[in-house]
Amino acid sequence: MNIIQGAVHFVANNKLTFEKGPMPIKPYPSAANQVGHKNKLYPQPSMEEILPKLETPAVKVRIADLLSRYPEPQGALLEVLWVIQEVLGWVPRESIRWASKVCDCSPAHAYGVVTFYTMYKQVPTGRYLLQFCRNICCEQKGASGIIAYTEKALKIKTGETTPDGLFTIVQVECLGACGNAPVMLVNDEFATDVEGGKLTMRDGITLTPERVDKILKWCYDRSEKYEEEPVRDALGGTLVGHKGHPGAPGSSAKPQEMDYAPACPVLGLKAVAEKSGVTLTWKNAPEFTHLVVERADGSSWKKVGEPSVKDKEFIDPTGLAGMAYRMIATSGDRVAKPSTEEKAV
Repeated sequence: MNIIQGAVHFVANNKLTFEKGPMPIKPYPSAANQVGHKNKLYPQPSMEEILPKLETPAVKVRIADLLSRYPEPQGALLEVLWVIQEVLGWVPRESIRWASKVCDCSPAHAYGVVTFYTMYKQVPTGRYLLQFCRNICCEQKGASGIIAYTEKALKIKTGETTPDGLFTIVQVECLGACGNAPVMLVNDEFATDVEGGKLTMRDGITLTPERVDKILKWCYDRSEKYEEEPVRDALGGTLVGHKGHPGAPGSSAKPQEMDYAPACPVLGLKAVAEKSGVTLTWKNAPEFTHLVVERADGSSWKKVGEPSVKDKEFIDPTGLAGMAYRMIATSGDRVAKPSTEEKAV
């Protein structure tokens, strides 16, 4: 359907009224249909064209460091793809094949990763990629109007790039800045205003047409000041020298001991005295491998049973009202703390 007739009928803890009835809602195109693999295939560079940029000494050091962080090379695939995008500006097909070889996985798997995550650019974009959040909070606060204003100001539609190659507009899902809705990213930087010559997003400051104009002017001024956009490390700086995962060449790291976290104790223990004795009930965790029921015996505790980990009930035939019980669970080699003490009632 091109038009969806819809309205919110119920939202928990809110009282809503509709004075004009249902409003027509036009679905936005998906991110893939804006700038992605569903678009007409973009002219692809050959492997010979991209290799000189990907196999420089600096890139090789970063890739080797990323690979050393994972027991299996495939674990570094997403980060290797980020490095490719940082170097080339986007992720062409042959670079995906190169990444699959580096990470020892199939080209089809690497291609599936790239086409799944919309943050990987499958076609070149403008120098400034304007990513507008279109999720519910931003939409409620006027994102549609802000997007329409920006499209009009730049004379392009969503998914298009300006003829001068400066701007590309896309609409994305939640950017995690709902308190500033509506909000946008300029490349990888949040922006709802410009202050002191820098893009900013202070608490409560949202996008307005006036602030969009300021942000666009900041981009134009920056393009005049810098011939090319300074390269930014998409990974936030690779920390070389971490010595890698346990087993990596030169690594002194050791595998994490299994007791790094305590085992889960028995929860919800209840004790009820009946004619047949004291009946205990509790909640099991799926990782339990052994259970012990203990009964208070003066100042110490006496084992009275070992129910199966599949049991949810245990009867102590010699138990009486007023006697205290507790349970101790084991998960593999880890012994949990005793449960809370419960007196039979």
